[in-house]
Amino acid sequence: MRAKLGLVLVVLAAVAGLLWSLGLGFPRAPEAVDAVRVRRGDLEVTVPVSGTVEAHVVDLAFQLPGQLRWIAQEGQQVASGQVLAALEVGELEAEVEQARQAQRAAEEEARRALLQARASAHEVRRARAAVQAARAQAEQARAAWRASAARLAELRAAPREADVQQAEAALRAAEAAVEQARRAWEVQQRLYQEGATSQVQLDAARAQYEAAQAQYEQAKAQLDRVRAGPGREALQAAAEQVAQAQAAWRAALAQVEQAQAALSAAQAAAAQLDRLASVAAARAAQAAAVRRAAEERLRRAVLRAPFSGTVTRVYLQPGAPVSPGVPVLSLAGSARWVTAEVEESDVGKLRAGQRARVTADAYPGVTLAARVRRVGGQVETRLGTRVVRVRLDLDRPVAWRVGTGVDVDVVVRVVPGVLLVPPEAVVSSEDGGSQVYVVDRGVVRVRAVRTGDSGEDAVVVQEGLREGELVAVAEPGRLRDGQRVQVRSVR
Repeated sequence: MRAKLGLVLVVLAAVAGLLWSLGLGFPRAPEAVDAVRVRRGDLEVTVPVSGTVEAHVVDLAFQLPGQLRWIAQEGQQVASGQVLAALEVGELEAEVEQARQAQRAAEEEARRALLQARASAHEVRRARAAVQAARAQAEQARAAWRASAARLAELRAAPREADVQQAEAALRAAEAAVEQARRAWEVQQRLYQEGATSQVQLDAARAQYEAAQAQYEQAKAQLDRVRAGPGREALQAAAEQVAQAQAAWRAALAQVEQAQAALSAAQAAAAQLDRLASVAAARAAQAAAVRRAAEERLRRAVLRAPFSGTVTRVYLQPGAPVSPGVPVLSLAGSARWVTAEVEESDVGKLRAGQRARVTADAYPGVTLAARVRRVGGQVETRLGTRVVRVRLDLDRPVAWRVGTGVDVDVVVRVVPGVLLVPPEAVVSSEDGGSQVYVVDRGVVRVRAVRTGDSGEDAVVVQEGLREGELVAVAEPGRLRDGQRVQVRSVR
């Protein structure tokens, strides 16, 4: 009897549990759920990939050895041209000052040599002018000598027939003039005796006659000289003139030689001074080159930022020895971009210019906009996965650290004007389809739906729902058709 009673109690307990699980027979509190309204909007279809923040990073090193005096700190923001590190420069500064003094001395020597060369060039011009003047004087003396020699030769030669004829003609003309003047004087004498003329006119006629008589005597004497030839004194005087002219010409030639010798000496001196000036100028140029080299070494003792950015690594501390070409720090440029590795199966969906969203666990709550800049042309293998490198440029500058891991959603296309629900609101049905829990007056009803494209935070519902309906969002298995629910929040 007791066994039967125990069996009945067990059966009743099982039935009560079944009724409780089905919500029958006993009242049960409504299940608290979150809900969303079916909305119409545009769906962004994305390709999720992982990437890394990158920047232009360079290792900077000094080009000469030394001892590190100062260096920037890791994480320091610097501008282009800002000093990043510096060496001890005591010896370098002394070298620069010594080089500058040597250059000033060499330039002063070159200046003096140039002035001497210019003065010597002026002397050459004066000597050349003296040579030209001496040659002109010699030419004049030669011409005078030739003229005197020609005159002597003419005197020594026999009288020429033309000269005799000319002298005879002059004598005849003088004789005719005497006869004419004599007749005029005689006429004036008769007139004076008759009282028809004055004493003045008589005296003038007599003066003309006497002048004509004198000219006649001169013409006669000239004819006698022409016929007789030059005298001994005239020949001797002409010979002396020739000797004097020849001596003057030879003296002029000696002056030419002397001026030419002076010109040659001046030219030789000028050439020597030109060479000295050239050597001095070369020394000055070499001193300037040494000074520039010293200043360049001093300039290289300071390491400056080639671009704006952030000091990412510091390899040496002040006081440490520095070797040429050995990096002392690393500098990352201010510009940042993202390099992502996209699986080969998705790379065909990507192209330059597509929008993307970038997030990072290191910077929660921050989403950056970006665009695909370049899709790589080579497939690489990473841990057994074939991937293609893709570069994305950020729309605005950020100070994210180089090497930060990021998640990237590349928007490959947009589906406009569709019904959307969150992915967590859609659950799988027993037949392999999709279903949702529609909240209707405090009760959930299972409804089969047909879904389409899905994105990061929404799924397209092609059939089974209307815009504005309320759909419950809960963990799988917590809801059943007809269950009473209490909506605690609506998104």
